[in-house]
Amino acid sequence: MTTVSSINLTQPTPLSSTSSTGDRAEQPFSSVFSSMLNGISQYQDHAAQQVREVELGQSEVGINDLMVSIQKATVSLQLGVQVRNKMIAAYNEVMNMSV
Repeated sequence: MTTVSSINLTQPTPLSSTSSTGDRAEQPFSSVFSSMLNGISQYQDHAAQQVREVELGQSEVGINDLMVSIQKATVSLQLGVQVRNKMIAAYNEVMNMSV
């Protein structure tokens, strides 16, 4: 009978490793947003290319890989739409502030 080893729980690593001392220069929001849009576009293009290749019978891509690519493209687009909605809501809130 095999024994189950314990799991070593550690603190999760933060997504962005910016230090409080300012070692790394911050990117402007426009470049971060632009790179996010480029990423969404790449996911969409990759999924569309795989669909075309599968339809034409030119690809060895499995249906499961195709579905994963389509889901990545869909989720990234939904995330982009939600970010846009939050930005518009924040803009409207700032515009409605009295000076």
